[in-house]
Amino acid sequence: MSSVAQPQQVAPTIQSRPQQREFRVDSLAVGMLVMLAMTIVGRGIGFFRGVAFCRLMDDTDVGRWSMAFGFVTLITPVMLLGIPGVLPKFTEHFRLKGQLQPFVRRIAIGTVVCTGVFVAAMVCFPDWFGWVIFLQSQSASLIYAVAAAVVGMNVYNFASDLNASLRQVRVVSVMQLIHGVGFTVLSITWLVCGGGFTGLVWLFAAACLVATLPGMWSLTRNWAAATSIAVDPADAETSPEPDGKMSLGSMIRRLAPYAAALWMTNLIGNLFELSDRYMILHYLPLPPEALASGSVDAIRETVGQAAVGQYHSGRIIPMMLLSVGTMIAGVLMPYLSADWEAKRLSAVRLRVGDALMAVSLVFTVGGAFAILIGPWMFDVLLQGRYSDGLKLMPLALCFCTWSTLVIVGQCYLLTAEKGRSVALAMFAGLIANLVLNLILLPRFGLTGAVVATLLAHAVMMIGVWIAMVVFGYPLSTQTVMLSFLPLMLLASPWAAIVFAAAIGWSQWSDPASRGRMVELLPARIRSRLC
Repeated sequence: MSSVAQPQQVAPTIQSRPQQREFRVDSLAVGMLVMLAMTIVGRGIGFFRGVAFCRLMDDTDVGRWSMAFGFVTLITPVMLLGIPGVLPKFTEHFRLKGQLQPFVRRIAIGTVVCTGVFVAAMVCFPDWFGWVIFLQSQSASLIYAVAAAVVGMNVYNFASDLNASLRQVRVVSVMQLIHGVGFTVLSITWLVCGGGFTGLVWLFAAACLVATLPGMWSLTRNWAAATSIAVDPADAETSPEPDGKMSLGSMIRRLAPYAAALWMTNLIGNLFELSDRYMILHYLPLPPEALASGSVDAIRETVGQAAVGQYHSGRIIPMMLLSVGTMIAGVLMPYLSADWEAKRLSAVRLRVGDALMAVSLVFTVGGAFAILIGPWMFDVLLQGRYSDGLKLMPLALCFCTWSTLVIVGQCYLLTAEKGRSVALAMFAGLIANLVLNLILLPRFGLTGAVVATLLAHAVMMIGVWIAMVVFGYPLSTQTVMLSFLPLMLLASPWAAIVFAAAIGWSQWSDPASRGRMVELLPARIRSRLC
């Protein structure tokens, strides 16, 4: 009898294993390659869209679009109180404990509640939000369109973050491509047909919702497999709930410190990102004829928004690079969290170091080529209407590369749950940006504002490096060298290319570094090299 009973007890365990293996994740190598390929296409489309906007709208409307788009993309993580931001860090943690479903459900509820409250405020107080976003009251229909864009962005970001945290990188890349292509086609068609600015914002909201569909399909397809993992008996024994599920209070206590630190980081970072443009609107020196007239305020609005439009044109390529850096960090974070959960701390440091190396080298070389083709782009594609943007582009390329290094570096600190140090470094950069703008902007105009932003990014980057060293990251001479490399863009693009190539060759000459690079290549190419 006992010999028959034993197989019956073992059978459920044997049958459960294939279910656990059904859930598949993209490797970091595959994820990075797919993301890079999609990003090249997507950023090319984004570049085309940015050029088209500059040609189809005057510089004042380009400045308004820059303010509206900046508000939508930067306010969303702040208004959500950092709640969805816990997904990349904690999804794998709760999945391994068999608690993924209640975790995601509670995060989704918090996201919906915060979005509803914020959008209701925008609908009830459109005049106030018009002043906050555009420095002047706008039509209620425009503010309603911005509110719809906030909703669309939140839905898109939630689906993207959840898929990324489950390491479904190919799905996230497809979402980004659909969003970029969809918005480009819709917006340019709208502007060519004579559509207005409010309709452009509505189309952005629609593109966000359409791009969410692949992510929702992937979640529906993989959800059962992702949640079917067996609960570790040790976790079940220590769980505060009889069924092994963490109570809401326990989950809040676990997530709240990280979410609060992330919220502070997003708030300060977004204020930092918008501060230079708002300082330009308020403190840009006016021409003498404006001071002699009686309509100083009206002229300040027009001149300020036009200057922001010039600044926006100079940031088209730099912001493309920065968005790629954000994608890299978004892909990297779930893998760092998985290594952290498995106690592979050395792997975390190696991944961060390799990412910093790649960002500094590739972005510096990309920035150098952008400077070389800049005169043609601004004279031909932008019809010579944005000469100030061309002059400012090297400075913007430099500080956007530094900003990307900060974004990748903060992944280490967020993985170690030391997000408060990131917020502190960003706060130091914000204060430096405000003070330096107050000093340089009235004296040197738009150039002074960009120089102030460059120096403030340096302050923020140094703060992040210090925090990383304090919390166990081995800061080496190589990291310092990579930090200084983007400055070569201000001297000569050719010098930047030569220095980047020399550093890249030194890394390829190191066997350990070369081995990690080869691992990122497709299997066929890797086999030939080996």
